[in-house]
Amino acid sequence: MRIIHKGRKQILTAIVLYALSLMILTILNISFSFYYFSVIAVVLFVINMEIYWKKENLSYEKELLDLDWLLSEVRHRYYVHGMVDEAVEEAYEVCKNSKLKEIIYVIYEVLCSVDISLSKERFKLRNQNRYFRMFLTLSLMVMEFGDKTVEGQSLYLRNLKNLREEIHIELKNNQTLKHHFSGLTFLIVVPLTTLGAIEYWGLSNLAELSAYYEGAYRILFYAFLFILTVGLYYLFYLLKTPIKVISKRHPWLKQASTHILFVRFCRNYEHFFPRTLEKQRISLMQTGETMEISEFLCKRIICGFLGLSISFLWSVIFLASLWKDGVLFIGLLSFILGFLIPIWVLKYRVRLAKVYMEDEVFQFQSILMMVMYMDRISTFELLEIMEDFSIIFKKQLCQCLMDYDVGQKEALQQLRENTYCKSFHKLIDNLMMCDEIGVTKALDEVALEIQFYSEKRQQQTNYQLEQKGILCRFLSFLPLVITIALYLILPFVTVSLSKLMEISEAIATGK
Repeated sequence: MRIIHKGRKQILTAIVLYALSLMILTILNISFSFYYFSVIAVVLFVINMEIYWKKENLSYEKELLDLDWLLSEVRHRYYVHGMVDEAVEEAYEVCKNSKLKEIIYVIYEVLCSVDISLSKERFKLRNQNRYFRMFLTLSLMVMEFGDKTVEGQSLYLRNLKNLREEIHIELKNNQTLKHHFSGLTFLIVVPLTTLGAIEYWGLSNLAELSAYYEGAYRILFYAFLFILTVGLYYLFYLLKTPIKVISKRHPWLKQASTHILFVRFCRNYEHFFPRTLEKQRISLMQTGETMEISEFLCKRIICGFLGLSISFLWSVIFLASLWKDGVLFIGLLSFILGFLIPIWVLKYRVRLAKVYMEDEVFQFQSILMMVMYMDRISTFELLEIMEDFSIIFKKQLCQCLMDYDVGQKEALQQLRENTYCKSFHKLIDNLMMCDEIGVTKALDEVALEIQFYSEKRQQQTNYQLEQKGILCRFLSFLPLVITIALYLILPFVTVSLSKLMEISEAIATGK
């Protein structure tokens, strides 16, 4: 799971905002310092990420609402004359949204294309929204296999209705998630901006606090609070961003991992920690990561040396004259932390992926329910549809489709071994029986359990969203609590107690 990085516009926006902030500081005659430099950098980082997230979130919601309108129009017009391509064409004619109109035109071109497979692949490259892909797949299947009546109603109309329900569920969950995270970013960032005011107020009331507010304690607390703030915000950003798997190559890591030193390190690491290496390999597979285990180890070493370099520079600039004996300790600790951070991030991504696995399996079940009654549909086509709609299991399904020509059962069995979700294993078992007893009979079990899983899914989704909200509300107060406890109360209490001890000693000695 990856978060799409910001483009040039966002970077230019950050530079412009940073320049304006420095101009404001100059105009207000505020003395420039590393503290103000760092605060402005963090605030601009947060503002930039928030603007980007809101833009992406609004775009995603608008796409879903546009598709909901399109499904409603196509459903109504198909009900009138029973032709998919004509229904899409008429929806195109009445559409007033230019962006949606362009997408509808491309869908209509695919439906009328001579080479449907090639046109469909081009559409996939242009449109990454899985709900649009599913609509196109359902429409193509009706045009290829024809519509049929199931339980007294058109299968195509029922499928469009089910797809609209999935869209509404997605919109509702997205709104709930936004509600849980509203206002938390402000709570995370505010403590950073109060450190200067705390120092000014403390020193003006008690000059002895200079030992804390002008020494090594101040620098270490600054570093800790800045790292905590940025880390917490990035965690919140991951939690509130819709999960995505993006195929990404790592040419620099791949090239670095082929160096003789890294090759020897990987061999020694595998020799001494075989179980740990296997767990890491499985974790990379679960999260849809494209890098090999050797590249991941290379990344960990690079992060370790990066942490060592940053701590060395920090120590030379700020702590060399204050804490010479601790420079080596800080460097070693930074290397260890840098080496472990990729593991912690990977474990977090695995945990996040497991949360979404059950929900994605239910979505697979809903999709298969839409297409299981189609005549002449094959297991390969079912796997293709699942791969189009997949996020968590996308990499494994792609590999299964590539190996399918070699052997169907072997490919499905390998898919089962490459995944770690019991409910998905049951679904694969059903797919293995499709060619023997037919798709409809093989998926009857899914049809019987779909109502139970529907209720379970809604309860589980609500519980997960609520747990996210509780966790984030708790963590959002952490920087504020730490700032008050360690940077305001602790120095005052320590200095006050030392003054009290001095007074007590003076009274005892009679001086």
